[in-house]
Order: sequence, then structure tokens, then C-alpha cells
Amino acid sequence: MDRASTTTAAARADQALQAGPECPTEFCVVYHIDPRAEWSDGMPVTGDDFAHTVSVDRTAVAGSSDYSAVAGVEVIDQRTVMVVFEEPFGAWQTLFGRVIRMGEDPASIAEVSTTGPFRFVGWEEGDRLTVARDPQWWGSEDTLSGAPLGNVAEITFVFIDDTEMLGALADGEVDVIVTRPDQAMAEAVSSLDGVDHTFSPGPFWEHIDFHHGHPLLSQRWAREAMSLAIDREEILDRTIRSISPESTPLDSTVFMAGTQRYEPHYDVAHDPERAEQILLDNGCARGADGIQVCDGIEMSFVWASTNDDPARREIFESAREDLAAIGIALRSDLRSPSAFVTRDFLFGGPDVWQLINFSWRARPDPLTSNSTYFCDEAGDLNVNRYCSEQVESLVRSTESITDPGERAGTYNRADRGYLEDRALIPLYQKPTLMAWTPEVQGPEPNYTLSSDLWNVASWTGKESIVVALNSEPADMNPLAETDDSANVILGALMYGAFGMSPSHEYLPALVESVDVIESRP
Repeated sequence: MDRASTTTAAARADQALQAGPECPTEFCVVYHIDPRAEWSDGMPVTGDDFAHTVSVDRTAVAGSSDYSAVAGVEVIDQRTVMVVFEEPFGAWQTLFGRVIRMGEDPASIAEVSTTGPFRFVGWEEGDRLTVARDPQWWGSEDTLSGAPLGNVAEITFVFIDDTEMLGALADGEVDVIVTRPDQAMAEAVSSLDGVDHTFSPGPFWEHIDFHHGHPLLSQRWAREAMSLAIDREEILDRTIRSISPESTPLDSTVFMAGTQRYEPHYDVAHDPERAEQILLDNGCARGADGIQVCDGIEMSFVWASTNDDPARREIFESAREDLAAIGIALRSDLRSPSAFVTRDFLFGGPDVWQLINFSWRARPDPLTSNSTYFCDEAGDLNVNRYCSEQVESLVRSTESITDPGERAGTYNRADRGYLEDRALIPLYQKPTLMAWTPEVQGPEPNYTLSSDLWNVASWTGKESIVVALNSEPADMNPLAETDDSANVILGALMYGAFGMSPSHEYLPALVESVDVIESRP
């Protein structure tokens, strides 16, 4: 592929084309399939395959949105297909996360034709799963990174606990591991001879939420005072910097650090003196026990979190000490994950909890998290019950903004308003560890869609490698809601219209270019 001349979806969206197929509605997307793209038996990937994918893909496969917004599909010719929408659909780039061959409705990966550089070989359940490079694969280079093809001919995935991964790597039993490390693992991997490794911000981001249904926490001045009092740098020092010393606070709730759309919007520096002055300015006064009383309400709050993560205990202790310094008391309610992650508890009223600490998983496209910012019943992910008509309006508008740059800018404006209103306190992204033996060259972390093998076609050094996964796939049906392990494996076997770079840039995979046709009345 001449990557310099390839038109990416983002570029096409900047200038809606007037030529080409006629769109019968307000919005259509025309996919030009790479003329080289083939299935594993050498037959071409066609527009019929894209049309078939819409009819059988019933779930949010590999992070894709569902196809409910699609009004119809028109196959223009063998390598061109037009997807028709009743109205502009902002998340159009998320469609076709995997393309399914015409006539197939697979129940497992063993039954599906593949388009990636590797083919499925076999699965010994409870032990290992093996894939092998397709010697007739259509790509002349690694499709997403553009790097020359490597010589890795076979990958065996083994399923072992995180605690066993480093030992297996040191003993030469595995060649590559990807995991979320604790401090002991971080120290151990750094001391291993002959092992390359990197720590990078992962997809899970930690935060502290205020319950906006509480009479004090519903007021911005109270949230501002508490935000100023809590020292995020100290929290990072007590938690993830023992693992990854270069870690920085996260300053967005929409896009993650290091991605192309990320903008920092949380600009609160630790300032306890100013924090207490805000309390005084709003009529608060310390009682006999030293706790602030505001509007007749004592500033003593229940802090909820899980009891399975030592870092969360550190976050609570750090916040408790900081808030005690300005006369605010915390008492913890740390629960097992099964007791914590229930709708009755998470969405309980302000009498259940007042501050809560947990993590969300960042997705490649913010669409699936939109309801986090919605008011009332529509906010089915809005745990803290924050409500701003302006923020909600901006987020809702992204559903019909089809230009990727404009859409990201709108999300960032919403995020700026959300964080300026101190809706919550973003903390950090949990680090991910990727480690490999130096015999293997090419690994590069990419937590998007759990696809750390995103550029595996370019890996070199060993013809046969072993990759450790911390869990066995629950289901290898490419039409099912797949877990992280399945996504890693399927990423080497099946391509979609686009893949994603580590910076969350959409890159052509099965398509050569895309035309966006938009005509508003």
C-alpha cells in the first residue's frame, strides 16, 4: 500500500465529497476496499462481505458500536460499498471492527475465514491456543504500522496467572507478557537480565467522585475546596509511581493521555490554605471536634471503594489525611468487588455514600460512555448523578457530528465544562507492563481494544514465540462480546475496516480509503 497516498477516514471526513455514488439520505459512508485484501483461501474481500457483516454482527464487536444506526447497505461494485444512515452518525468509524465473510455466521474462530496475517491452528482448552502465519497473506507490510513484514511464523498463547508470568519469562517458557503489575512485579522485572520491558498508561483510569445528590457536595464551592485539599501528586507517589515513576496525573475524562485527541482540563493544584478559606467564605466553621459545619451540616462523609486493591487503600488514606487538615472527616466503606459493583450500591442515594473511588475502562470511541454525562434516567452510567444541561447537550451533539476532529473538539469542550465544575477528581491511568525477551523485536504496547499484538506482522527475531495471557478466552466467537484475551488473539487473525494505533488514530486495514457524504437539509 502506498501509505502516503492513502486517504484516512479522518481526512475524508474533513471534506465531504460531492462526486461518486448518490446518497439517498442525509449521510452515507462509502468504503473503498483495499484491492489486495483477501480471505485466508485467497478469495477477495468484497462489498458483499461488508453488507453481510451488518446483517450478522449483532453485538458491539471489538469495541465497535452496534449497527442500529445503519439504514441500508448498497454494494456499488466488488470493492466498493456504501453504508446508508437515516441521519448523521458521529461514531461511523467504529463500525466494521471485524468483517465477516459472506455466508458465514460463525460460532467459533475455527469456523470463520480470516483476513489477518495469521490463521487459527488449534486450541487445547485449559492450556494453549496456536495460530500460524498465513504464507499467502495479502499484505506486503504490516498493515497498521507500515513496517516491513517480520519472520514470526507461529504464536502460541498460554494462559497463566499474573503472578507466574515473570517467572515464565525469566525461565524462557514464554517470550512476551502483558499485564497490570503491582510494585513487586515492577521491581522484579527491572532486575531481570535479558528482558526488555516498558510501562505505559493503561486503559483503566482511577477517579474520585462526589455524590451530587448530597446537599453540600451538590454545591461547586464544596467540591472546589475538597479538590484543592486532595493532593493528587501525593496519591501518585503512594500508588502507581512505585511501579512507574514517570506516571503523571490524568486531566481528562474523555480521552486518555498520549492519545491524539487528549487535552488536559483539570487544572487544580494542591492548596489546602485556599481550600479552607473557601469553606470559611461560605459560612463554614469548625465544631468542637474540629470538623467543619456548613449550613448546619457536618462535613463528615462516607468514602466507598473496593477492598481488593492496596492502591485504593492508599488513595483513601491520603485523601483522609488531606481533608482532615481542613476539617473534613472521612470514614471508609470498603467492600468486596461483588458487593461494590451492584446497581443498588453504586447508584444508591447520598445516604449510601458521599465520595466513591473506582475506575472506568477507556474505550477507543467515547460513544459508549456518553450516558456518564446525562441527567436523570438517561444517565445509566452517571454514578455520581452530576447534571449540567450544557455538558449533556454537548455530549449528545457528538452523536451526529461526523467530522472526527470537530467531534473530538466537542467532546473536549464538554469535558472542560465537566471538570471545571469539579464533577469528579481524575487521578491516573493504571500502568500496563509489557515485557519480552530480546530475541523478539517489535513489540509495542497498544491498549486500544486490548490489541497489544496490533503490529505483530512486523515482529522479528524468532519464528515461533509464546505469548502469556492472564486468562483463557471465555468465547472465541468473533460475533460475541469478546473478552481481553480473545481480542488479543482475534486481532492477529481478523481485520476490520480500520485498526488503531497506540495514539488512537484510526488506520486503514481492509479499506484503502473512505468517502463521507453528508448533505444536511
